[in-house]
Amino acid sequence: MKRQQSRSGLRATVLGLVAIVSPTGLAAEDVRAVAHGREIGADAVGPAAAGAKIMRRVQSATITDQTRPDYVQAVPESRTYDGITVSGPHLLMEDVEIEGALDIGTRRPVVLNRVTVSAVQDVPWLVLVRPEAGPVTILWSDIGGVMRERSASPHVGVALALRGNGARVHRSRIGAAADGVQIAAKDIRITECLIADLLSRPGDHNDSIQMFEQAADVYIARNRIENPHPQTSAITVLGRDVTITGNRLAGGGWTVYGGALRNGKGGEGASGVRVADNIFSRTYFPKVGSFGPVTYWLSGPGSGNVWSDNRDEQNRPIAP
Repeated sequence: MKRQQSRSGLRATVLGLVAIVSPTGLAAEDVRAVAHGREIGADAVGPAAAGAKIMRRVQSATITDQTRPDYVQAVPESRTYDGITVSGPHLLMEDVEIEGALDIGTRRPVVLNRVTVSAVQDVPWLVLVRPEAGPVTILWSDIGGVMRERSASPHVGVALALRGNGARVHRSRIGAAADGVQIAAKDIRITECLIADLLSRPGDHNDSIQMFEQAADVYIARNRIENPHPQTSAITVLGRDVTITGNRLAGGGWTVYGGALRNGKGGEGASGVRVADNIFSRTYFPKVGSFGPVTYWLSGPGSGNVWSDNRDEQNRPIAP
């Protein structure tokens, strides 16, 4: 790289971040935009990519309307984090490493910025956003502690369980669990994340992202989403009004479960599903998933579902 390159040129040619770190992290203009999930790698997500140097190490935590740990700050006004505005008073957890699990039940908005959550023993989930919780924003975090070196990995059922509405997950790494993200809520945005490194033990059914029927208004864009195991999926769709666009997808039994007939369980199934401009990678299996790229997909007039411009890494079309 030439030293005389302009700042805009750096943003245009370097994956990740320019080396300008403020005391509170990177400003939005210092973050290179990602056009497609194929550009996402481990060096573009998580606390280290955002310039985190020293993290406070704590044990499992619970945040409710009545109590919160002393390292969770009360922010009295609206604030914008990496282009995402959190309206009104909210809570902020920043530069913290949790050894255990995080249970969020407060109705106030919560921001996790440069946070690592890792298991020290078997747990059903690492981060749980309860149904009554306010919107949660997760930035530059590592849910699973997959960037840490460790000799053994406890069993985690799901890294990030989204049961509350309004979650925003950005530039984070999620993994080291049977399931990466579970979605049973509305108004969910997952962007420019690496969801990978799933762990599988006998009896697990691995999904990098798994939606339930409560899922609605879900937007999954510009992520790298991988399941190296021969079952179940990179993304399992249920619910309604789901957009999956600009991602790199790989692995699973079927890489995408499209939601028709409730993915074979019978019933109306998913609706308003748009799958567009995704790259289906053959990194793990010649057929993309061990069985193929997609199953239980319903399209055509009246379905409300759209499949367009999906392809493999050689630019060959991928069709349902």
